[in-house]
Amino acid sequence: MKKFFLLLISVIFVLSLHPAASAFWIWTPGEKNIENPKYAVKDTPEEQFAWAMKFFQEKDYKGAAGEFVRLAAAFKNSDLAPEAQYYAGLSYEMGKRHYQAFKNYQKTVELYPFTQRVDEIIEREYNLGDFFFKKSRGNLMGMDLMMDLDWAVEIFTKVRENAPFGPYADKAQYMIGECYKKAQQYQEAIQAFQRLMDEYPSSYLYDYAQYELAQCTYLASRSPEYDQNLTDEAIREFSKFAASGTDRDITEVAEDTLLMLKEKKAQSILKTAFFYQRQKRYKSAAIYFNEVINEFPETDSSKEAFLYLQSIQKFLNKGI
Repeated sequence: MKKFFLLLISVIFVLSLHPAASAFWIWTPGEKNIENPKYAVKDTPEEQFAWAMKFFQEKDYKGAAGEFVRLAAAFKNSDLAPEAQYYAGLSYEMGKRHYQAFKNYQKTVELYPFTQRVDEIIEREYNLGDFFFKKSRGNLMGMDLMMDLDWAVEIFTKVRENAPFGPYADKAQYMIGECYKKAQQYQEAIQAFQRLMDEYPSSYLYDYAQYELAQCTYLASRSPEYDQNLTDEAIREFSKFAASGTDRDITEVAEDTLLMLKEKKAQSILKTAFFYQRQKRYKSAAIYFNEVINEFPETDSSKEAFLYLQSIQKFLNKGI
């Protein structure tokens, strides 16, 4: 108690040195607190809303956000609460505090799902997700800087969940895949693109998702933990896309990538053939040379395999 009165006396002394400022602070015995009425909630939600809008119109977005948040907290059952919560998000967005904007927009949807702003909020959330996706620069000096992509995934996920059959649902799902791809999390990207294909088969993004799924499978096969099975899977996915894709531009890209993958697979088989050839096990070598020729006839490796097969033919004729 003694410390409290010493603190109170110190505050009063400081305020006495600034007469202009002291008028803004009052002691509230009930709350046992010193408050500045300028920042206290107004008596009615209408007054508080008008007060917050004053900051907003003056482009003091930080002040506006705080006042709208106060209204939503103090008058949460008011008809103005959903609008105040929305304007809190808008104020943060206008003030370039994008993640805080999303959190307040999302709070509006969760607390007031029937607000007339819901469609606008979902669109704004989608654009915020796109902002973080484009803002991300991957990594710097070997250090991952993935926070922007994490936020983008979080936002796009909420967009899809808020309106799973809305106009932004398939777009958000596609962008989740793009975020994971940009973060080089290819397995997660594959799952995201597959989910779009499963849940939104009529989407105009279906072909693009199918292509990206194949592309991510290929990119995963290039990782340091090289797995030949991933190359086989990428070949299957690109083959399916090339056969069914309707967009000619990306189909041509898929066909080029497919040929590159087949070349990669053929080269791997050739290495096995060369191993047996060096061991003078020509029958075994011939099996692998023939596999390249028959399975990947359009590759350069097939031509190479044919020439090597001819070069060992004399040994094969001798039954070696």
